[in-house]
This record gives sequence, structure tokens and C-alpha cells, in this order.
Amino acid sequence: MTGSQHPDRPATAAGPFPDAERRAIFAELADALIPAAGGMLSAGAIVDDARVAFVLGARPDLADHLWAALQPSPSDQPRTRLAALEHTRPDLLAALQLVVVAGYYSDTTVRELIGYPGQTARPVNALDFPPYIAEGLIDQVVNRGPIWRDPTASTSPGEEG
Repeated sequence: MTGSQHPDRPATAAGPFPDAERRAIFAELADALIPAAGGMLSAGAIVDDARVAFVLGARPDLADHLWAALQPSPSDQPRTRLAALEHTRPDLLAALQLVVVAGYYSDTTVRELIGYPGQTARPVNALDFPPYIAEGLIDQVVNRGPIWRDPTASTSPGEEG
């Protein structure tokens, strides 16, 4: 079944969620997983359609589990739903958690708030020696020379079996 034929996947570019109800359920669960605290915004406020689309673009294999975790349920409180998923469908909970966390920490605002600039290039000078080499901490290993043991052998070298 292709993505456009799947009943739970969006057929348009309007957003990653199949419907507004699942979007609302996602926001409630995201807030329960990462609530606002210590000057940080909640995941429900941060992980919007663009963040979810970004995560699912990188990990499309999570989509089916995410949509299943977001199935509408009458009078379902976020904490109750998370506890039920933990006991009955940990695979769905893991997908939900991964989408929420990846969407949250890939957001520019969150990265700025925690002081993470993202991946940055750091030049390395080939002539700079790490302290453990300059201090001679591995000299004994270097002087010993290479040692190799056949992992498939049933005895150690020098032993008779």
C-alpha cells in the first residue's frame, strides 16, 4: 500500500496530521510528555505541523505508529493514554515520544533557550597532540606493539587445548 493509499496518512500537503482531532490529541500528549517548566516552552507549543513533518520526513517509518497512538478515544486524558500505551503498546508510545522529542529539540527556539548552537565545524590541527599522548599515558600500549587474538579460536595463544 503506498503512502497516498493509506487511510491514515494525509493526502495533501496541508500538514502531516490526518485530521484536526489527531492534531489536538498530539498537542495534549506532547504537553504531557514535555510540559512548560523552568523558562522552557511545552512541546505542545513548539512541535507544530512543520516540526512533525520534519521528523516524519527523516523517519517516515514512525508515521503508522504515530497515527495509531493518536487514535481518538472517548474521555481519554493525556496521562491515562500515555500510561495505557506504556502497558499495552510500548512500540506506539516509543514512536510518539521520538516524534515529540525530535520535533522539540530540532526547533530553533528550543536550541537557543538551552544554548545549543547545533552542529558546528571545529577545525583540527594535525600537529596538536591530545593531552593523553603528550603526557605519555598510552606509551606502554604503543611500546607493546599490536596484539591480535583470533576470536574464533577456542584457546588463547600459548595455551594448549
